[in-house]
Amino acid sequence: MPAHSKELPIDMLFPLNEAAIISKTDLNEVITFVNNEFCRVSGYTEEELLGNTHVMLNSHFHPNEFFYVMQTAISSGASWHGEICNRAKTGQLYWLNTSIFSIINKNTGQVSGYIGISFDITEKKRLELEVQSQRIQYDSVIESTDGFWHLDNDGHFIDVSERYCQLSGYSENDLLTSMISDLEAEDHKGDLMYQLSTLNESATSKVFESMHQRKDGTHWFVEILISYNVNHDNFYVFLRDISKRKLNEREQAALQQQLNHLQKLESIGRLTAGIAHDFNNILASILGYNELNKMNAEDMPDGEFRTDFLHNSAQVEIAGSRAADLIKKMLAYCRQEEEHKSNTRLDLSDVLNKILIMLHEIIPATITIESHLIDNVYITMDETDFYQIIVNLFVNARDALNNAKGTIELSIYLVDFPSHICSACHEKISGKFVEIKISDSGEGISDSKLSRIFEPFFTTKEVGEGTGLGLSVVSGIIHKMDGHILVDSELGKGTTFKLLFP
Repeated sequence: MPAHSKELPIDMLFPLNEAAIISKTDLNEVITFVNNEFCRVSGYTEEELLGNTHVMLNSHFHPNEFFYVMQTAISSGASWHGEICNRAKTGQLYWLNTSIFSIINKNTGQVSGYIGISFDITEKKRLELEVQSQRIQYDSVIESTDGFWHLDNDGHFIDVSERYCQLSGYSENDLLTSMISDLEAEDHKGDLMYQLSTLNESATSKVFESMHQRKDGTHWFVEILISYNVNHDNFYVFLRDISKRKLNEREQAALQQQLNHLQKLESIGRLTAGIAHDFNNILASILGYNELNKMNAEDMPDGEFRTDFLHNSAQVEIAGSRAADLIKKMLAYCRQEEEHKSNTRLDLSDVLNKILIMLHEIIPATITIESHLIDNVYITMDETDFYQIIVNLFVNARDALNNAKGTIELSIYLVDFPSHICSACHEKISGKFVEIKISDSGEGISDSKLSRIFEPFFTTKEVGEGTGLGLSVVSGIIHKMDGHILVDSELGKGTTFKLLFP
C-alpha cells in the first residue's frame, strides 16, 4: 500500500467515515485515498482503486460536457455539487450525490488535490426512474385515447386530458367544476354513475358505449373503459370517439334494409307476375264465353229471361273489365309489360294544369285544390306515366279526406338537398332536384303504416277500397327515372308526398 494512502487526518474522517463515501485525488486526478464505504459501494478493493483514476468507474451515462464543467469548476478552486452515475466492478450502475472540494496548500495557497464526499442515492434514483417510466407509459396511454378522466368515487373530476377538452368543446375548468352526468346526452343521463357503482375489488374494470353531448349541444358516441383504483377508491376512465364507426354501422344497417326490401320486392314481383299471367288467361276465357253467351242471348225472343240474361252478361263484362285493370296494374308493378314508352321533355306547369282540369271530374267540390306552379321547369319522361303518378296521388289524397271538406295542394320547387334518405328505396340522396309536392289536410298516416306504404298489396284503406299497388307503381315509375320520394305525415294533420326528379 503506498505510504500516502493514509495521509488524511483521522479527525477529518471520523464523523463522515461511517455514512459518507470519501475519496481523495491529486492534481492529476489519481486516487490517493478511499474509505471503506467507497470500496463497498464500488465493489473494488482499496488496492485496486489507489493509483488509478475515477475513469475506471465511468458508466458512460454522462456526456463529456458534464465532466468538462466539473473539471473547470474544481480546477479554479471552486467546489462542485451534483449527481453522478458510476459503474461498479460487477457492472451494475449506482448513483451518488457528490460534492467535490479543492484542497488548498496553506503555505503556497495553490490547489494541491481534490476531495470528494458522496452519498449513495441509487435507490432514490431507481424510484425516480420508475416513476418517470410509469409517467411516460401513463402519458402514452392517455395520448393513444380520445379522452381521459380521473374521477373520485362521487363522479367529480380530479383530472382530464386536453384531448377530451378539444373533442367535447369544454375547457379544463368547465370539466373540473362539473359532474360526469353533465356530459351525457339526455337519453343517457345516469349511465356513467351506474357503471361506476357496479365496480368493486372483484370487478375492477368495464367497457361500454354511451352518448355524450358537446358544449355546443351536438351529440357524439363514445366507447368507455373504466378502471377502478382499489387503493385510492377512485376511477381512471379512458374514452374513444366511435361516432364514425356508429355512422358506418347505421349505413350498413340501411344498406341491409335496402337489400332485404329489394329481395322482398323481387320475390313478390315474381309471384305477382305469375299470378297475373295465369289469371289473365283465365279471365280471357271467362270474357270469351260471356261474349258468346251475349251473342246467343241477343238472338232470343224478347222477354224477361232475355233481359235478365243480357243484364247478367253485362255485369260479368264490367267485373271482367275491373279485373283486367287490376292485372294491368299488377303487371305494371312487376314491370312485365314490354310496351314501348316514349320519353319526352315535359313542361311541368303546362302538363300539371292539364291534369288539374281532368282532376276536377274526380275530386269532389267540397275539396279545394290549390296550385303553386312555376314556369320553365322541365323533366324528361313518358307523359302517360307522369299522368298516372299524379292522378294516383290525388286519388289517395281525396280518399284520405274521405270526400269531406279539406285541401289538396300541388306545388313545384327547385331544391338542393345536402343529405336525405328516400322514403321508398331508403338510399341516401343529395343534390339538385325538381320537386313536385302534393299535400293533403286529411287524417294522416301512423308511423307504423308509413314505413310500409310502398310495399306491394299493402294499403291503408278499408278492405275492398284499394289494391295496395298504387304507390308501388308510383315508386317504380319514379325510380325508373332516377328519382326519389320523400313522405311526411302526421295523424290528424295530413300527408305530404315530395316527388324528386333529377
